[in-house]
Amino acid sequence: DLPIRWAELGTVYRYERSGTMHGLFRVRGFTQDDAHIFCLPSQIAQEITGVLNLTEEILSTFGFSEYQINLSTRPEKSVGGDEIWNEAESALKEALAMKKWDYVVDEG
Repeated sequence: DLPIRWAELGTVYRYERSGTMHGLFRVRGFTQDDAHIFCLPSQIAQEITGVLNLTEEILSTFGFSEYQINLSTRPEKSVGGDEIWNEAESALKEALAMKKWDYVVDEG
């Protein structure tokens, strides 16, 4: 049954050559989080709205109340056809409209 919400933490190790990184950028290992939502096309806007609500809750917990929203669109080099990209961009716009958030379109 959809949607399926999947999140994981993964430890990444890297070994840059000496001199290529410095300060806090030169770490040997770090943990990154990753999340995926598998849903029907009819569920996309609602799921995005849920992610936006969670993001807003986290930001407000740390005292952030003013931020700028940018909606990035399909870049020149991309994977997937026009139909799926148009559907995704429409769902993003719909979710932002449901939140009544102003946003700037960042083409490509």
